[in-house]
Amino acid sequence: MSEFLDNQAEESENSGETTDTSIDDDDLEPRAKRKRKQKKEKAKKKKRIRSDDEDDEEDDDGEDDEAKIQKEMAGFVVDEDEADEDEGDDNEDDDRSDIEKDDDLELDDEDLDLLNDNLDIQQRPAGGRVVIESDEEEDNDRSKSNLYDKDDLAGDDDQRSDYRESERRIYDGDEGSGTESEHSEDDFIVTDDGQQPQHRQRRYRFTDVPEQAIDDAREIFGVDDFNFAEFYDEDAEPGEDEDEYPEDEEQEELEGRDVSHSRKMKPKEKRATLMDTIEPAELEEKLLAPMDKRIQLDDRPERFQLRRVPVSEADEHELEFEAKWIYQYAFDNATLSEQEESCLTVLSNPDLRIDERAKIAAEAPDKIKEALKFIRNQLFEVPFIAFYRKEYVESCLVINDLWKVYQWDEKWCHLQQRKKRLLELMKRMLNYQMENDNAAGMRIVTEQDMNEVHGVQTVEGLMDVSTKFQLYYGPEVPKMIDWEKIQNLSEDDPEREAAEMRFRAATRTDKYMLCIQNGLSGMASRFGLTPLQFAENLDWKRHDIVQDDEEPLKAAEQYVCQSFPTPEAVLTGAIHVVAKQLSREPKVRELLRLRYRLRLKISVCPTKKGREEIDENHKLWPRRYVRDKPVANLRHDEYLWYVQAHASGLLNLKLHCDTEDDIRFEKTMLQEFLSEQPYHRDEYSRVVDMWNKIREEVVTVCVNNFLLPVFEREAHERLLQEAKDYVIKQSTQNLYDRIKTAAYRNVHDDDDDFESGFAGGTRVLSIVYPEGRDQASFCALIDQDGQILDHLRLVHITKSMNSKRSGEAELKRQDMIHLRKFIEKRRPHVIAICGENMDAYYLRRDIESLLHEISGIAKEISIEIVDNEAAKIYMHSKQAIVSEQNFRSLCSILQTEFSNYPPMLRQAISLGRLLLDPLIEYAHLCNTDDDILCVSYHPLQSEVNKEELLFALSLEFINRVNEVGVDVNRCLEYSHTSYLLQFVCGLGPRKAVHLLKILKQNDNLLESRTKLVTLCRMGPKVFMNSAGFIKIDTAKVSERTDAYVEVLDGSRVHPETYEWARKMAVDALEIDDAADPTSALEEILQNPDKLKDLDLDAFAEELARQGFGNKSITLYDIRAELNHRYKDLRIPYESPSAERIFTMLTKETSDSIGKLVMGRVMHIVYRKPRDPAERERVPPIRDERTGQWKCQYCYKPDFNNTNEVSFVWQHIDSCPGQPVGVKVRFDSGITGFIPNKYLSDRPDSFVDPSERVRRNQPIYCRILELDPDKFSATCSCRSSDLRGLQPQNSEFDRYFDKLKCQDDDEKDKKLREQRKIVTYFVKRVISHPSFHNVTFKDAERMLQKFEQGEAIIRPSSKSVSHLTVTWKVADGIYQHIDIKEEGKQHQFSLGKTLLIGTEEFEDLDEILARHIQPMAALARDVLSHKYYLDGKRAEDRDAIEGYLFDEKKRNPQRIPYTLTPSQDYPGKFVISYLPRNKARHEYMTVTPEGFRFRQQLFQSLETVLSWFKVHYREPPPGSKFYFSVEYLLNATT
Repeated sequence: MSEFLDNQAEESENSGETTDTSIDDDDLEPRAKRKRKQKKEKAKKKKRIRSDDEDDEEDDDGEDDEAKIQKEMAGFVVDEDEADEDEGDDNEDDDRSDIEKDDDLELDDEDLDLLNDNLDIQQRPAGGRVVIESDEEEDNDRSKSNLYDKDDLAGDDDQRSDYRESERRIYDGDEGSGTESEHSEDDFIVTDDGQQPQHRQRRYRFTDVPEQAIDDAREIFGVDDFNFAEFYDEDAEPGEDEDEYPEDEEQEELEGRDVSHSRKMKPKEKRATLMDTIEPAELEEKLLAPMDKRIQLDDRPERFQLRRVPVSEADEHELEFEAKWIYQYAFDNATLSEQEESCLTVLSNPDLRIDERAKIAAEAPDKIKEALKFIRNQLFEVPFIAFYRKEYVESCLVINDLWKVYQWDEKWCHLQQRKKRLLELMKRMLNYQMENDNAAGMRIVTEQDMNEVHGVQTVEGLMDVSTKFQLYYGPEVPKMIDWEKIQNLSEDDPEREAAEMRFRAATRTDKYMLCIQNGLSGMASRFGLTPLQFAENLDWKRHDIVQDDEEPLKAAEQYVCQSFPTPEAVLTGAIHVVAKQLSREPKVRELLRLRYRLRLKISVCPTKKGREEIDENHKLWPRRYVRDKPVANLRHDEYLWYVQAHASGLLNLKLHCDTEDDIRFEKTMLQEFLSEQPYHRDEYSRVVDMWNKIREEVVTVCVNNFLLPVFEREAHERLLQEAKDYVIKQSTQNLYDRIKTAAYRNVHDDDDDFESGFAGGTRVLSIVYPEGRDQASFCALIDQDGQILDHLRLVHITKSMNSKRSGEAELKRQDMIHLRKFIEKRRPHVIAICGENMDAYYLRRDIESLLHEISGIAKEISIEIVDNEAAKIYMHSKQAIVSEQNFRSLCSILQTEFSNYPPMLRQAISLGRLLLDPLIEYAHLCNTDDDILCVSYHPLQSEVNKEELLFALSLEFINRVNEVGVDVNRCLEYSHTSYLLQFVCGLGPRKAVHLLKILKQNDNLLESRTKLVTLCRMGPKVFMNSAGFIKIDTAKVSERTDAYVEVLDGSRVHPETYEWARKMAVDALEIDDAADPTSALEEILQNPDKLKDLDLDAFAEELARQGFGNKSITLYDIRAELNHRYKDLRIPYESPSAERIFTMLTKETSDSIGKLVMGRVMHIVYRKPRDPAERERVPPIRDERTGQWKCQYCYKPDFNNTNEVSFVWQHIDSCPGQPVGVKVRFDSGITGFIPNKYLSDRPDSFVDPSERVRRNQPIYCRILELDPDKFSATCSCRSSDLRGLQPQNSEFDRYFDKLKCQDDDEKDKKLREQRKIVTYFVKRVISHPSFHNVTFKDAERMLQKFEQGEAIIRPSSKSVSHLTVTWKVADGIYQHIDIKEEGKQHQFSLGKTLLIGTEEFEDLDEILARHIQPMAALARDVLSHKYYLDGKRAEDRDAIEGYLFDEKKRNPQRIPYTLTPSQDYPGKFVISYLPRNKARHEYMTVTPEGFRFRQQLFQSLETVLSWFKVHYREPPPGSKFYFSVEYLLNATT
């Protein structure tokens, strides 16, 4: 590869000189650059000196050399005094003095050679600057001289001096990377006058910036004084400080003086730039941060650098293990839910034989290893491997498999990094345990622990090992860190004492550590097995349980302490310790996790909100009730639908491993595990039985409390990720369907274009219209390059020609005339109509009729309906208003592209481009604003991580773009196509912008792929990846340059195989090998049929013998490419099918069959008899119900006099026919037809459909059948269909819980019936502050904020002769009292007499004063009584009796009693008391006269209670005992 680059660089040198001499440099250079060039022509060339900066290795001779250098440099390096004097001079004197000094102190060539020979110093003209660089940098420059020759880079020195200066400053990066970033500036830079360099030569004067662009820039960046040159310094590295070392300090350092004082006296002043005023987050968003600059210049693919774990080199051993790991977990691993097969793409072919499958499976790891070797060691991106290294991977891996390998390589590297960090932490902990006496009691890190980390293969396994480490050593990690700090600090360091304090204070206070700190680990060790032994016994019982001789409680007595004061508490703590330790053993977790997932099930049911919102058109309708469904039966994105509904509060979601039947029959996971006796000793004794029960409890706690919650969380995350992966996969498939189509090509000849004065290529006339008809529609004429040629504004194009509104038909006719003239004038090849709604369908019919009226072009112009989604997104995007490049690089000049265009016209432009080439227009949305995510790919795409979805979509773009190739010169000429460049293999958004920026500074032309290296400074790795996918239109380039143009640059042939292509051309023509291969190649491109006779297999064998490896597929690809250079491999454009257009315009699919929709009746459909003579022979019929005569076809009663024949014939002539159904229209725009048999379950109950429906009536229908060709549907509105028919594709889930569904439906039905009982009342006109026209519910709600005793008077639901007064008895208790009115003048007035029961009142105030307020006062007495039970109601009998029994226990001699209000009977209170062993409850009622208790009236609460305390033994009136006593008394009397 290096030889190829050297050869290309030599060729480029000659061609570059030829090109430069043929072009007027002064005309091409910017004004500032021409000014500097003129200044350089006046001044002599200055020399730049490089010297060795390694002072510590220099000897005395070196010091003499330095003195000699300083003597020779007199006039170049100035001292401090001269610098101070120069500061006082003005700029003109400085410039003049500089020129004079250069004239006097010029070094001739002999002196320069002498310095170079003796001091190893190289001079270079740098405008008066002295740059002293290290030998290491010189060596780096020498090593790159073949790849990046300065003459090749610059061409003419005068023309490219500014660019060299820019590149020397830009390539300042890390050492040892082997890229351009190794170039670094020296720390010692001065100018002739002693000042810090002002870099005037790096300023650009953008004199052609329009005022509107400057105003936009000020508005975007919030800066009043916007300077483009200041904003982006072309030569400076982002973040570098030009004034870091002032010259006076450097001079003092050379003299050995202390510079600290001078630094304090002269603080550094940093010049603020516009870049400093922008937020760092905004710079990162616009790809302008310093990191973005480094990514631009690093010679590695941009995507390799941006990966979460950057691509790194690996040895053969690691690659072999990684390849096997990737094949096992990426291509041969079962998913938890039912997903599409994750095997290799070639294995998904069902026609493969078993032996072929076995062969592919055996070869797959080796192929994956080869792919990893290309990715990790050679830094080749996936498209390069798929196109140019097919021989190594093609038999097993296609491009999608390679991307999967790339993604899993990142997972592998991330896993290895985490394992490495954990191992390092273990080693540090082991060292801490060995060296620190305080860690003597800790569990020692063993080799077994480290081996467990080495054996980890999955993230879950690593988490298991990490949790074990966290359990035993987590609390000690802070102590270990402090201890390490202490070891690194000296004895007298003040920080040592603080670290020791932290070291002593670092503790953890969870339950486990509390047990350990109190010595319960000793008790835990007596359970018979260590955690590791328990885990090993799960495979087979290799360890016997060591039985303790003491009983558990007796053994626990030895560990009783303050925190665990009883043996029971000690035993509980020990069980917790052992269970925790068992749960952290990796083998235990692995085994039980497998069992858990095999039994894992899911159950869902709707919430109250879900039952209201999930209707039969909802996606989850057939799966809203699921019970005990195995997660293995969850299909695709089903779980994500559940999670989304759960997050919205629509569903209750539960993952579980045990069903209700398992619990009932004792077959749970835990019980099955215990039945295996994993922690049981087979011995019959009392002590062993007691210990076995304790050990069984340990296992129970371990599984239920510690493991199952973890397993449930892991299963949820994995199921969720699998569902999201499916959504991402479907989204990429949707994007592929959008961009898989090749560019639109005109099928007709373009001969007439030249005769008519039109340019060649396809012209598209795009028509867009707004959703509402109150805005204008627009037409845009787009040429083949996506540029707008002309446009037309049409205001009434969407109106109907048959409109009955005044003037609408004429306005539509005028717009059609304007459109016809536009078409005749511009002669488009195709007309694109935005597929927004059904208006597109009607508009296409109108335009088809219009084209038929134009002679000669009806067949030449095709009409296409195009999906409008991407065009609408572009219409509102920033790119539609401001030039696209502004959002890629802020160094571009702000210029408006379509700022003056209305949004609909911008949409029309995008629609035309979309038809021309969908790949370009969709790539146009891949900007820093991520507009590509606004496209709708999947209903659940909002639930997917934005970065993951964006990465998956970008992979699809990368595949398609590299399949097609990118013409860089076209990107420079047409900015909307430049977004393709970021997807070229090896590039990215940053490198693409950088490449275009360099080309714009150099004639806006890329002459050859070689210039990517020599001119654009592209590194060898990036060049190898990208060169084959960057195509050059050699015909156009030849017209713009006199240099040699390589014809293979316009093909997919990679530059590394150019010689083979030339060799094939020479051999095909059977000419001498010494002949010019270039002419042979051009000839073979004209006659590619001669390549068929080549023996490519023999050629491949010769290449393999020479050490090039197997290149057979590459040679065949070269021959195919020479037959057709860069043939578009995409699917040719085809007009969308009727089903696709139907879905596009109506948003209805086959899933809509069975859906319940609402339409509006248009009219009745009639069908006339086919035979006209039959109509004349059929007489009218008599209606048996009405006695009227009706037509037996249309059933209209138009025959008033059947004796008059004229009436009969008159109706027959105008009879519409027999009514057969109803025509309806839906919101989607389609029409529906309801036959008579689907109008009702009893079709014989009517004859004419007009008896059942009327025009414009809304009606619910269920779709039975769709007809995409006619945009119509057959529907039914029968009651049975509306209730019972389910959508076609919505069969109920196999695990649908019908019983739960029916139960909830019955509850909801009862609730709805209760809600139907609505209280109606007539509003009254009553002027009173307490009167309100409200219901009783509203009255109670209003009284919640009022004080106790307040009242509201309201209308009554009984009649207009009644009122109701509602008063507040207590908090939450309200009494409603009926008021009867008498003597009313009319129904709205208040009666003269008001009655409550039999008591009369004159007005409402009297009711409140004499009736309500006395009762409220009595109620307040009860509420404030000392035995009133606050917060309880009389219906809370259990709580009240519990309180009474507690009081009885405290004082058995006393009879406790309480007072509580009744919720069920407002206005009543209950006296509850406990005379002996049974509580009694008696009601008392509040009345205006007092309390009514036991059929007696008492004036106050005290009298009631006093009487009650005396007569409590007497039975209450109405009880059985009371009646028996009364009977005995009467009998004795």
